[in-house]
Amino acid sequence: MTLPESKADASSADHPIAVVGAGIIGLAIALRLVLAGKSVVLVDRQAPGTGCSFGNAGVIATDSIEPLASPRTLAMTPQYLFGKNSPLSVHPRYALQIMPWLWRFVAASLHHTNGIAALKSLLAPSLDSFTRLLADAGCSGLLAQRGYLLVCERASNKHKLLARQHWFAEHGIDSRWLEQAAVRRLAPDLTPSVYGGLLFPDTAHVADPHAICRALCDAFLRRGGQLIVADVQRIRCDSGAGFVLEDADRQINASKLVIAAGGWSRSLAEQLGHRLPLEVERGYHLTANDLHADLSVPIASYERHTYMTPMTIGTRITGFVEFGGLQLPPRQQHFQRLQQHLQALLPQAQNMTATSWMGGRPSLPDHLPVIGRTTKHPNAVLAFGHQHLGLTLCGITADLVCALINERPAGIDMLPFRCDRFN
Repeated sequence: MTLPESKADASSADHPIAVVGAGIIGLAIALRLVLAGKSVVLVDRQAPGTGCSFGNAGVIATDSIEPLASPRTLAMTPQYLFGKNSPLSVHPRYALQIMPWLWRFVAASLHHTNGIAALKSLLAPSLDSFTRLLADAGCSGLLAQRGYLLVCERASNKHKLLARQHWFAEHGIDSRWLEQAAVRRLAPDLTPSVYGGLLFPDTAHVADPHAICRALCDAFLRRGGQLIVADVQRIRCDSGAGFVLEDADRQINASKLVIAAGGWSRSLAEQLGHRLPLEVERGYHLTANDLHADLSVPIASYERHTYMTPMTIGTRITGFVEFGGLQLPPRQQHFQRLQQHLQALLPQAQNMTATSWMGGRPSLPDHLPVIGRTTKHPNAVLAFGHQHLGLTLCGITADLVCALINERPAGIDMLPFRCDRFN
């Protein structure tokens, strides 16, 4: 689909708002804007919801208030980077390139309390915002609000989980310890070797993340939004304070601009005057499409550092944080380890075939997203860098961007998410 040619004397105000990026963040923003009566064009180099948003764990993780950039992570870094079967790694061919980002990560870890406060401010309203978003898209049935379980298989790890429970309680996050029998009632198909676990009752999960993306896109189009498949390579300002987006063979005029292109946002933001230290954490999943395990809630494994989620498309297991950029191929050993974890947690998964996927999560060193206007172009808004929390934060991010576009109060302190914080 292409936009009609603009009249030569038309002002930038006659053009739509352009949202670049049709992942879960961009889709949520685009839908919120058209529901607010705006003319919106959504632009992406690939089909909506087929990038990083396609393969996540499907968990609305309202408890994830601690950024990865923390002293706890730093203390575990040698074990993570050099230990066998580590959940965190750097691709050998990417080690030199990631070093400047890692130094910034270390610096951010020393101020992690600020990051906790910032994430709490986003996560507190996130489930309500997400619920409203799905209702507006007509897909509320894809959301299950039953919490999730963090389980351990070793009795010796119970005290560590109870210590985490105490930490969460201090930050207002509810959880409760379940003995093995109670865990089995929530997840009958889970291996009997599970000792116990923490139930986080105020979280939720979705039945199919890609179906959520499709529903948001369909609702956006029904309300008059326009979708263009284009690889935006250049952004320039027009004389009326609007923007012209250029790919290899077309131009798209916009009155206002939102950059929400995930891991691909760095070069676009740079053209607007912001050199941001955006990197990509590659995540992996396996989906056993023929396996509909009897799990009423998602299962996180303390020892295995994985999430396992029951979905309408089967049972999905996700894991790993691997720094490797956008171009390097996936590492097959990660898929093999996920298969081993799946079979260990669900005995009926033996000899079960599964589809595999790898995608890149956009991450900034402090593990907070960028949400806000650019300093040089007040008609441009940046909204990316949500790391593991894109699905969780898509609704609240859309609400905040819509408030910025409409010049209304955001309702939370936006200072921690400003785009010039790394200057």
